[in-house]
Amino acid sequence: MSSNKFLVFIFMVIFLVWLSAYPLSRYISSSAFMEPTTSIYNAINVLFTALAFTGVIITFHFQSLETERASKELVERSIFELFLAFTSESFQKVKDDAFLSLLVAVKDKQYAVYIASRLFPIERKNFPESALLVYQTLRPELKDKSPHDMMDIERSTRLHLDNILNFFSMLSNRQTAASVIKHVDFAYDWWRPTLWIIAQLQKEIKDGSKEISNYCRNPMLHITLEKLDKIYGYPPIEPGESVYQYLQGHPWLQEQHIDPAFFKAA
Repeated sequence: MSSNKFLVFIFMVIFLVWLSAYPLSRYISSSAFMEPTTSIYNAINVLFTALAFTGVIITFHFQSLETERASKELVERSIFELFLAFTSESFQKVKDDAFLSLLVAVKDKQYAVYIASRLFPIERKNFPESALLVYQTLRPELKDKSPHDMMDIERSTRLHLDNILNFFSMLSNRQTAASVIKHVDFAYDWWRPTLWIIAQLQKEIKDGSKEISNYCRNPMLHITLEKLDKIYGYPPIEPGESVYQYLQGHPWLQEQHIDPAFFKAA
């Protein structure tokens, strides 16, 4: 409000100075000056132009402040919205199921390939039966489930993984991503090694299939991870041998007994 009053004051001063030019020329003798009265008008016009230009600069300044304030509000709103989404009770179930699916992929390369192939609508791999045993090992309460029930559980966890992939894709493409990540912990350190497994296999599948390359245009996971790595300050990784070196040397993956088959094929 005070800024608006200041602008009104400036424009009133400009208007009054300009308006006073004619009365001054009538009552002040031209002999008091070295130049004719028209010089007063010229001087006043120059002053008016300068003041008007100053007004424009002030306007731009206040517009800049308003833009900065709106940008700050946008960042704060994004932080709040993503925090609510990521920490909600319903999304916690999504995170738990998705991470379970990724843990099974760490321990069973065939299942990891299966997950990666399911990111495409064509040439999808068949479900490996060996993954059921891994699921039951990680979740002992599933040992009494029938094969049919286990397939339903597996499908549910895999669909929740799709939601997580979409979440990180959305996060990486937000204009405010860097500012948001500085304020909200998305546990990316935990997700990163497992997601790079899927990203590497997804790229290998696409590069090895002419039909997938021709008919599938979904965003690749490794693009999302490269953006997030840059925001988080990780050294850049390109799909290929460097990914396998990263996976083989990652302490947490070694603790989880990552399937040696990943590195036999590398």
